[in-house]
This record gives sequence, C-alpha cells and structure tokens, in this order.
Amino acid sequence: MFINDIEKLKRKLEEKYKGVELDEIEQKLVNFYDIGLSNINHSSIQLILSAYFKSLGYRVFVEYEKRGRLLDIYIEDKDMGIEVEYGYVPNFTATMAEEYLKSRLALKIVRYSTLSSEFYIAVPSFYIPPIPDEILDGNKNDVSLRKIIRIIRKFHKITDVRLDDFKSVKINGIITVDISKLNINIIDIDKYKALKNLYK
Repeated sequence: MFINDIEKLKRKLEEKYKGVELDEIEQKLVNFYDIGLSNINHSSIQLILSAYFKSLGYRVFVEYEKRGRLLDIYIEDKDMGIEVEYGYVPNFTATMAEEYLKSRLALKIVRYSTLSSEFYIAVPSFYIPPIPDEILDGNKNDVSLRKIIRIIRKFHKITDVRLDDFKSVKINGIITVDISKLNINIIDIDKYKALKNLYK
C-alpha cells in the first residue's frame, strides 16, 4: 500500500512540476519505510516539499544525516532544515494532547534547529502546531527553559537535553502543506505567532 500511494503521489507531483525528477527521493522514502522508520503521512509531506523546492532549482535531500542526526528534509543550497510534524497523538496521551505535542515540537526544535542556518517545522494544512511560547520568546531565561525541559522529559525518556542546548535554538517559521491540492504555504515566525494567538 505504501509503495502504491507514494508512487501515485510522485506521478501527480511530476505532472505538476514539469521536469522535476523524484525517483531518488522516492526510493529513499521507501527504504526508510521498509525498515519501519516512516509512514505514508510523514513521507507524503517530505515528497511534496521535495518536489516544490526542486522545482525552484534547489538540491533537496530527505533523511539527510548531519552531525550524527537525520533531518527530514535538507535544502542544501539554502542550508535549510525542515522537520515534519503531522500532529499524531498516541492513545495514552489523549487527555494531554496539547501538552504532548508541545513536548514533541520542543524536542524536535532543540535537536534539529541548530543543524542548519534556517529551520522550519512542516505540518499538514489542517494543523496549527503548538510550539511552546518559551521557545518563541526572544528573551529566553533559565526559568522558562527549565519548564520546557520538564515537559520534554514528561513524555520522552531522555536525559541528553540540557539547559544550554536551548540557548541557540531557532525557528524561522512553519510550512503548511495541503496534501490533497499539493500546495504549500511558508509562514514566517511573526505571522505564526499572530495565528497562534488566535487560538489562545
């Protein structure tokens, strides 16, 4: 099923972006699916964004290793890293969904945002990611950062995230992906903050 779905999506994208070749991207996604490290929701966004940035003439890689970590998408010419967040909430966190998603997003930002000059979170167009305010605040202080570390450790059994790791994190914005229409929208961080405030 995965291979059929990703192949169908690839054909649609190659029709939309004439001349864009996605065989290498597709094969990498299939390889990661075969070893249980991806799913169609995640891979669809990776493929759509790869096609878009390749259509602009950029060199694009998926599951790109940099400094011992894998970026979901890496646009080499822009030194841009993108992490995909679909918004999945496991059953055991159903009554703490927002808190769990804040934890996931905070962990992704601290682990991957320093691997490139620009960093974005990509989401399906129906989802507004709850990035913690403490990360968005330009004046990060130890009290607010400790709060983020606590929420990360509440849902993820990790000990390698330290206070100093957050001092250099950044996020340039979010990218929304309309999976049905194959459209994307790049939203800078100030517009995202304004949008997020509507949901408070």
